Amino acid sequence: MRERRRSHRFGLHGRVQLQLGGRQFEFPMADISVTGVGVILDIAVLGAKPGGQVGICTIESTQLAGPIEAYVSVMRIRRIGRQHLVGLRFESINDEQLNLIHDYEKLARA
Repeated sequence: MRERRRSHRFGLHGRVQLQLGGRQFEFPMADISVTGVGVILDIAVLGAKPGGQVGICTIESTQLAGPIEAYVSVMRIRRIGRQHLVGLRFESINDEQLNLIHDYEKLARA
């Protein structure tokens, strides 16, 4: 499969809390970049196709200097075996939050 990501993603251990469509979810994180975050699901709780809804996510990891909160939309859902990898694209994120990701990327590259 051809890689379509614009920004390099870095593996990150942590949790993502997502408020979307009046529901609240919590997922383990797979990776992060300056354009979004990937989460792992065991079942298709968000449906089979991205719906275009915008929600709020909170990213928490001991590897980050602090929590990150951003507006996200479901970009893509890809099935990997029995799990689903869901790409959440940042729709709105402030500079301070973005700097936390940049700082993590610098550490991950080192």
